[in-house]
Amino acid sequence: MTINETPHGIIEISPNAIATLASHAALQTYGVVGMATASFASDIAASITRDPNRGIQVHQDDSQVIIDVYVIIEYGTRIASVANSLINAVRYTVEQSTGVPVSQVNVHVQGLRVSRNK
Repeated sequence: MTINETPHGIIEISPNAIATLASHAALQTYGVVGMATASFASDIAASITRDPNRGIQVHQDDSQVIIDVYVIIEYGTRIASVANSLINAVRYTVEQSTGVPVSQVNVHVQGLRVSRNK
């Protein structure tokens, strides 16, 4: 839980809420065609539970937020450019929505997908 204290009270932000924001930002990024998971076992678990935050892991230490994003990228796009755009989009979205600084966004490219319309 990320906790912000204000003069009016305390605001607690769950890792699940941060993961939802990061997931939406990732799926809106050009070149990202899907989300993946860290391992095959977690992929099966996410499929069974229909986890909306599939492919996002949020780690919180004190006031630091670290986000790991597991994605599938469109074949033919520059992987480094897509990863940099993804880092910027996730960091901007989470920081603007929650007011909590994101110390790291780690992108893990789990695969490439060829689109059918090419």
